[in-house]
Amino acid sequence: MGYITFAKTEPHLFSMLFMCDQSRDQRERMERQLQPIIELIARQLGMSADTTTAFHMHMWIHVHGIASMIVTRYLDWDEQHIVDTLSVEFHALSASIANQQGSGGVQ
Repeated sequence: MGYITFAKTEPHLFSMLFMCDQSRDQRERMERQLQPIIELIARQLGMSADTTTAFHMHMWIHVHGIASMIVTRYLDWDEQHIVDTLSVEFHALSASIANQQGSGGVQ
């Protein structure tokens, strides 16, 4: 929610920071910085690092998409609608991962 709120309150700064081309070095640095968080979540939830990374990426794409669409004025959602949408996405991804783990693996 903080990321989306930042996009709503500081659209120009958000665009400058998060809606520009990223170099390979920048992407690799962000992946390294994210690794300890992925490992912590994986341990707490009992998921593999790959599954946790995939979960994070799906949620990140959803959150960044909402934030970007707010910045570009494609969406004008209030906070409750955003919370509801993120909650649905979180639960859908959680159920999908649980289903994949129950059937022998995660893609």
